[in-house]
Amino acid sequence: MATPEQVREALTRKLSGLQSEGGGTSLEVLEVQVPSVFPELLLKIRIGVSGQLWEVSLDYQGQEASLVSGDLSEETLDYLGFLVRTHLFEWWHTKDTEKFSARMGKRLD
Repeated sequence: MATPEQVREALTRKLSGLQSEGGGTSLEVLEVQVPSVFPELLLKIRIGVSGQLWEVSLDYQGQEASLVSGDLSEETLDYLGFLVRTHLFEWWHTKDTEKFSARMGKRLD
């Protein structure tokens, strides 16, 4: 089973940096928490998009969080990276209209 430190390192490697999909969008993994009580994965990500800097918190539970409970294969990390990017895309486009989305992010600049 992967340790929280291994999960953080792997996700940082997989997610951080410029993102080709976003035309200048960059991500930086700030914090990864993997509580041991039940499957849960908490991510805090800094995202730079359209000249703005945001900090976004994502909370995964159940099946999504259980992806990091075993060995971290590249296939698993690729899927989790895709999942996180998709949720960040959805957050970006709904943060001004959905209360739940608005609570997930905090503008830093």
